[in-house]
Amino acid sequence: MLALLVGCFTLGAIARRVPSLPRETPKVLNTWVLYVSLPALVLKTVHGVALESRFLVAAVVLWALFGLAALAAIIAVKRGWATKEVAGALALSTGLGNTAFIGVPLMEALGGPGAVVPAAMMDQLGSFFVFAFGAVPFAMSFGGESTRPAVVLKRLFTFPPFISLLLAFALRPVDFPPSLVAVLTRFADMLTPLALVSVGWQLELSGLKGNGGKLALGLGWKLVGAPLVMLGVLLAIGGSFTLTDRVAVAQAAMAPMVTAAVLAAEYRLSTSLSAAMSAVGALVSFATVPAWWAFTERFR
Repeated sequence: MLALLVGCFTLGAIARRVPSLPRETPKVLNTWVLYVSLPALVLKTVHGVALESRFLVAAVVLWALFGLAALAAIIAVKRGWATKEVAGALALSTGLGNTAFIGVPLMEALGGPGAVVPAAMMDQLGSFFVFAFGAVPFAMSFGGESTRPAVVLKRLFTFPPFISLLLAFALRPVDFPPSLVAVLTRFADMLTPLALVSVGWQLELSGLKGNGGKLALGLGWKLVGAPLVMLGVLLAIGGSFTLTDRVAVAQAAMAPMVTAAVLAAEYRLSTSLSAAMSAVGALVSFATVPAWWAFTERFR
């Protein structure tokens, strides 16, 4: 499975250099993943899952991690340590993890099918909620626009994976027929190859120029500091250290969310920095996330 992940990522990077392929290919792939594959995965996996308190704990930690990144950005701007453009881009990149496009397939590769459910739950209850209710208003504010609750709520309740999450909970008393499960499985299985081909295609290293120090600071926190905080919280709470906890640490260690770069561009923050964070972070995370996974084995 890990070979499939690396292969799809590499294929995307190669495909970008094929002249006959349209430049809009990543947008098409992302649209399919967000509107078909991810909703199918959420509906299929969340529908019958037994909710664990550790899901909520992990989600709250992911919210807090974004809050810390946003607070650091506000302080940096007030103290004159960074511009709003740079501080905002770093906060979005370090506070939002790629827990769907890379996180779900990577968790399946490392932890097997049993790791998919907690990975999907943490993506929806953690990363997506943070994106909708935290990152969007933050980006609007740093981009010089007034935050509008109506815009945030509209984005939330028209986002297909969130609609699937609501349906999954509402339909819990209903048994899905085997034919529906088969269809959902087929669509969900497309998430891994399509998402990683898209991420590989969008790999852009030109943003490295002049951003070396910022990248080291941002990725050091995102790939090492954030999962360390998650691990510390889970150990402090006590109880048995389960597969769910290992997934939580690994999800906290995921590379910066690709959509963070899109959000940064939309609100005129440092696009080159956030794009470089996503690209370099994705490459490095293929080594650091498995390392975190192996490290947490000792706490079981």
